[in-house]
Amino acid sequence: MKRILTFVGAAILGCGRSPSPAARRTTAVPSDSATAETVTVVRSNTADLAAIERLHQHDVAATLSQDPRALAELWTDDAVRMVPGGRAEVGRQTIYTNDSTQHERAPRARVIRYAPTIMDVQVVQDWAIEWGHFDGAYKRSPGDSLHVIRGSLLRVLRRQPDGSWRFVRVMWNSAE
Repeated sequence: MKRILTFVGAAILGCGRSPSPAARRTTAVPSDSATAETVTVVRSNTADLAAIERLHQHDVAATLSQDPRALAELWTDDAVRMVPGGRAEVGRQTIYTNDSTQHERAPRARVIRYAPTIMDVQVVQDWAIEWGHFDGAYKRSPGDSLHVIRGSLLRVLRRQPDGSWRFVRVMWNSAE
């Protein structure tokens, strides 16, 4: 049960919806000058948020398909995923191997629903930090009852040279 929850939760975890413009705030960061002056960085750069939203959409599709290869494409090579009760999974290859193994162990398990809500996204240069909540549901086999999973997530994203974004650090907890 714990392994299935970990796989389903890990699969469910990577996606989300960008917050509405009203939910976005600006963040003050120190400037490079020697004075105490600060520069306001507007986190809601339209192009960045659109690219992050595309990552979220790809993550939803990969999660629902449960395709380990599609899920692996969401991560940077040096990614780290931390799941409840488990060791840190370091590297895209490790994450892919773990997802593939879990899929092989529970080939009839299906993610039925995944509904993330991203509460805040902060973009600073080539990095983004987001947090939110998720609700999902899965079945261990076609005749199984529906299992609901809820939790909170914290993710760090990194802009890629082509302007797309990938997950570089993800951690989540189960609120069940």
